[in-house]
Amino acid sequence: MHGFAYDAIHDEIVVSSPLTQGILVFRGAANGEEAPIRVIQGPHTKILGTAEGGNDKVNIDPENNEILLPVGTGTSRENRTPVAENGILVFAREANGDVAPKRFLGGPDTQIRGGSVAVDPVHDRLIVNSGGALLIFPRTASGNTKPLAVIQGPKSGVANISSFQVYPSKGWIIAGGTGGSICVWSVDDNGDVPPRFRIPVQKLTGYVASGIALDPLHKEIILSAAGQRVPPPSGIMNTVITFSWPEIF
Repeated sequence: MHGFAYDAIHDEIVVSSPLTQGILVFRGAANGEEAPIRVIQGPHTKILGTAEGGNDKVNIDPENNEILLPVGTGTSRENRTPVAENGILVFAREANGDVAPKRFLGGPDTQIRGGSVAVDPVHDRLIVNSGGALLIFPRTASGNTKPLAVIQGPKSGVANISSFQVYPSKGWIIAGGTGGSICVWSVDDNGDVPPRFRIPVQKLTGYVASGIALDPLHKEIILSAAGQRVPPPSGIMNTVITFSWPEIF
């Protein structure tokens, strides 16, 4: 399990389970060896993949009652052939069992090559962080749909770090940038445009962030860093870094 999301409206925890090719939903107060309240799993779900690729990120859109799962190609161990198409599976929040997705966004025109996904319900946008690009779609896009906008290029500084967050009230996309930085773009941005805000995290701390969380109440951003890709000068591998960032809230 590499990804999970919390639904603050319905008090539920959504967890991806790559090896079992499923999605598990727990009550928010789950503790110990407790069974999920719903399981999305089976051939009709189209949740395919292998331990080597896909299905390890999941997100929730509680305002629109949907669960979103990026799926990657992956390959079979036997003959290394692709087992699933890159894209985004969208399920009803209350889906349970071997159920088909409501929508699938995928195909060559989407430019989706794995990554992670988030929804901005205020601006009605779906954002995919994939292959060093931020792909912006209408929230209900499906099929082989071209993105409305693509933020990518040397000026943009978008880096290939799949973890990211959206802050819908301001229309911000907060994601990894080049040089180990964390940057902010707008959902209205398009093309090779520079970020609106930037924190040079690696330069300041020696760490390259791998996970991002927002704390609007205290106007802070919280970052996790494992220190594996870029060993930090301190030699301490696992850390949590917090910055005050009132400008983005």
